[in-house]
Amino acid sequence: MTGTLYHHSPVPMDDRSNNLMLWCHRWLKWLLVIPVMVVLIVLVIILANRLNSITCKDVLGAEQECQNITYLEHQLNQAQRVLLETNATCNQTVVTLMDSLKMEQAQGHKQQQLVQKLQEEIKELKQNVQNTSMELERLRKWKETSGREEDSTSSGNTFSLCMVIVLLPLTLEVLLA
Repeated sequence: MTGTLYHHSPVPMDDRSNNLMLWCHRWLKWLLVIPVMVVLIVLVIILANRLNSITCKDVLGAEQECQNITYLEHQLNQAQRVLLETNATCNQTVVTLMDSLKMEQAQGHKQQQLVQKLQEEIKELKQNVQNTSMELERLRKWKETSGREEDSTSSGNTFSLCMVIVLLPLTLEVLLA
């Protein structure tokens, strides 16, 4: 016959010792399981604390970075607003300066035309003065050569000629002023 292995206790057991054995066996299991569970729980708590700490640091860092980005966006928006206002002011100044330049050019052109017109009038008046002076000189020579007394008509011509000579410089002064 082949032998089978059975576990037999060397000492016969009665119910009481069997119960005691079971009770010790249970307590021994719990005494081994409880410290292992406590160690596992402590390890889980430590690991969770570290992960939580790392996560909190990451969250705080992300929150601070978000605040910094928000602040930078605010500053960028403000700078863009100032730039737009400055650009608008600059454009308005350019328009104003262009208008002023056009007005100055128009006035300069008008002044140049006026100066040219006055120069032409002065030239004409000088020519008239020269012609009148030559006529006066011719009349003096004629008076000297004729030796006769002038009648009332010739004295009227001389008077008119003298008036033109006297009034011509006054007219020039008024035109040039």
